[in-house]
Amino acid sequence: MSFGKCKRRLQAIINRKDLTDALAGDFITDAVADLERVLRIGCMETMLTQGTWDGTVNALIVPNGFLEGINLFTDTTELVQVDIAQFLDMEDKAGVPTHFVKMGDRWLLKPTPAPGTNVYFHYYTQSQPLGADSDENVWTRSALNAVVYTAAVLAADHFQMEDEYAQRFRARADEYVQAIQAQDLDEKWSGRINIPLPTDQGTY
Repeated sequence: MSFGKCKRRLQAIINRKDLTDALAGDFITDAVADLERVLRIGCMETMLTQGTWDGTVNALIVPNGFLEGINLFTDTTELVQVDIAQFLDMEDKAGVPTHFVKMGDRWLLKPTPAPGTNVYFHYYTQSQPLGADSDENVWTRSALNAVVYTAAVLAADHFQMEDEYAQRFRARADEYVQAIQAQDLDEKWSGRINIPLPTDQGTY
């Protein structure tokens, strides 16, 4: 469903003449932002591939829209996060990175990636912003009711509507969010899962 249709749906639910198109759009936009703060589902995942290393640069810059990291890995290994003291104590020479530390707007890798090394960053990202009425993103297409009823909660607070309305909107929004989380969990467990044996714990 388009951004414009989402706004019309919200205006129909709130049913107030002073809920303008622009204000409805703000509530929808804020609702999407609120959902992205709490939900971590498959449709929010993306991958950044960095393969242009010169043997001296070891920084992977935080990408636009970044919400939360999942993992960092190369063609041969998954990188392990360490604290800054451990990172500084590690020997550094160009090669395949095995460890990283988060510093400000970047991740620093050791060993420094050698030219030709591929580093993959798997992470959760924000959706494309909505502007024109014809715009769509993953939330308007797949989680319309969660967005609209979360926006209705914001609208109810803005217009100081009776608590019974706000509570009803919140209950509906929570139901849709829980359904999304349950569906995502089912999808994550639907395939074959290989769980490695514990490491550094002796012989099994």
